[in-house]
Amino acid sequence: MKITKKKLIRELKEIVIIGLVGVGFNLLTASFTVINVTVSVIIWVSLSKGNGYIVDYLNTKISWVEKPITRVTVGMICMVVYTILTFGAVIVLFKWRTGDSDLLEVIGNIRFVHFNVTLLITLIISMFFHGRAFYINWKEALYKVEKLKNERLKSQYESLRNQVNPHFLFNSLNVLSELVYEDQDKAVQFIRKMSDVYRYVLEQKDQEMVPLDVELNFLTSYGFLQKIRFGDNFNLSIEKNGEGMVPPLALQMLVENAIKHNVVSAAKPLHVDIMVSDDRVVVRNNVQEKLTKDSTGIGLSNLKARYGYLSDREVQITNDQKTFEVILPLLKMKAG
Repeated sequence: MKITKKKLIRELKEIVIIGLVGVGFNLLTASFTVINVTVSVIIWVSLSKGNGYIVDYLNTKISWVEKPITRVTVGMICMVVYTILTFGAVIVLFKWRTGDSDLLEVIGNIRFVHFNVTLLITLIISMFFHGRAFYINWKEALYKVEKLKNERLKSQYESLRNQVNPHFLFNSLNVLSELVYEDQDKAVQFIRKMSDVYRYVLEQKDQEMVPLDVELNFLTSYGFLQKIRFGDNFNLSIEKNGEGMVPPLALQMLVENAIKHNVVSAAKPLHVDIMVSDDRVVVRNNVQEKLTKDSTGIGLSNLKARYGYLSDREVQITNDQKTFEVILPLLKMKAG
């Protein structure tokens, strides 16, 4: 970790303040000697800074939001153990260096009563650090919830814009008008699938996650509409060998992006492959970019932001100019 000048100055200020507290504590509880003051300052600084570092480290390993009881329990145990070892080591070394007894004898004379005041100090320090850590994490959790709401609103807007825009309606109704004369049975299928697409968008738009099977069923309906629209020029294949959850409309957005950014023609058919295996979903399409691009860039950035809230696993995106590939982690339902 890189230590900046600002952080170093802050650390030094904290050490000086804690040291002064140690001096004040010594004046209230013991005779004023160089040895007593030195020991008091070392103990206060080592306990305060050491326990602070322990709290900071545990904050990166155990979530306050998901496991608050575990976090408090582990934190208290670690701080008590650290306090006993640190205080014991300081007292033993100073008594050994300033007395006539050997090291083993000094260690043998240590009693638990010697730690009473120190453990009380640690309790106070622990309450401060844990209270501060809980407050900070609580604020971060509120921020993430608010951020997710904003990202969800953006996602709803993007999904509805993609589905219920004039081009989509025009293309769908144009295809439907031709089917009515050419193949009435297929026209009925088209209407039903189109209804399924709109129903799904309206029903799932407020959900954080949906089962993979539900998303894939919706995607099949969406793919049917595109297949009718483009014929053999568009191919969507789905291979499923895994279970989990995904953000609603995530896969549809990736298929929509593939159609939006690439040429779809008899000379250049578009192939979109969706492969589910183990704990991830791979969405891959061949790259044949259009000369004119119509993109806001919201889709992928929004999807990555939503995954950033729902999981610590990132969305992976690669493009070698021949194949565009997005890997989405499969999510697990959060415990209520």
